[in-house]
Amino acid sequence: MSRKSVIFVDAGFLLATGGLRVTGNSLRSAFSVQYKNLVDGIQEFVSERDSRDLLRMYWYDAAKDGVFSDEHKRIGLLPGVKVRLGRMSYNGEQKGVDLKLGLDLVGVARNRSADVAYLLSGDDDLAEAVEAAQDLGMKVVLLGIENQGHRLGVTAVAEHLALQVDDIATLPQSLLDRCFAKSAPVAEAAAQAAAPAGASPGNGLSSNGAGHAPGTRPVPGPGVLPAFSPAGPEAGPATASGAEAAGPPSGAEPADDSVSAAASPAGTPGRPVPTPGPRRAPQDLRPVPAAGMARREPVYSTATGAPAAQSPWFDLVESAEAVAVSLADNWHGSVSQRELNELLAERPLLPPTIDRVLIKDCAAKIGEAKTDLQDIRKAIRAAFWRRLDELV
Repeated sequence: MSRKSVIFVDAGFLLATGGLRVTGNSLRSAFSVQYKNLVDGIQEFVSERDSRDLLRMYWYDAAKDGVFSDEHKRIGLLPGVKVRLGRMSYNGEQKGVDLKLGLDLVGVARNRSADVAYLLSGDDDLAEAVEAAQDLGMKVVLLGIENQGHRLGVTAVAEHLALQVDDIATLPQSLLDRCFAKSAPVAEAAAQAAAPAGASPGNGLSSNGAGHAPGTRPVPGPGVLPAFSPAGPEAGPATASGAEAAGPPSGAEPADDSVSAAASPAGTPGRPVPTPGPRRAPQDLRPVPAAGMARREPVYSTATGAPAAQSPWFDLVESAEAVAVSLADNWHGSVSQRELNELLAERPLLPPTIDRVLIKDCAAKIGEAKTDLQDIRKAIRAAFWRRLDELV
């Protein structure tokens, strides 16, 4: 067997872990990555630990129809890196990625191309491939992201996979901090959200006098709709007039979903574009307590007014909703006005790509079993919409 090492990287796992660290969610449009520094950092970590020559690094990711994107081409041109692509389904799920990685791991072991494999992944589905490679004489070392708060010492790794590998090596979190950053639109949106009410950079006007920073999209408030040119691109905001701008008459019951047909994207004549209306009190989605049992509510100190104790369910929902709020902030800061309008037009449904990220990040926060509870899923979706209402 050749005295070489080989690195297998599950890019979906690595990018999701880095994104969660810098933005609080794994939405790829919310963060940017310095891929060369990331690849170099992983290779240097392995070379410091292992004196064997590196055969190559395999980089596994998914793309629409399995076709290389510009990002994948840049990664594939890095020295010693081979990109292997699976497919991306209509709802953003990866297809064929784990299978390709498992087959390559066993294939390298069978061909005796390397005697040690470094596996950067946390997927339980790879445990059988690890065992097959070990039966062929290969040593498999799991590369994890350092997490002292986890009982395994690494982030988001399935316990069954951790039990099958020969050893676990932890990449420092500082590597992610150096290579991951919030994307520019998201960082600007976060800065604006943190600014005091009414404050804006400079004089609050762009070069054309609009009340938003240069290069950013104006976000319509209640009663304001974006106008579209016949060709389709945004032509600026159009303000609703009369009673629409003034809102509902005093004492009138607010509509559940405010819509207006004053403007609609090109190609969808007559389709109403919703604008955020008055918010209703959020529905209580907590499970109904059993007969004879009182629902546990937060307990407040009469001396200070601060929470003194609260129920486990309250903590669980609060943690899950924090994930939804973070995703809404980052998604809103990284999309165009047209994408925002399309999302609002489908309310209360969420696109499969957003819903998948929401549930996956919630599972990473509170655990997969708890995220499977329908009450929790309803709560995080409702929290996403509430936060989006506040942003627009």
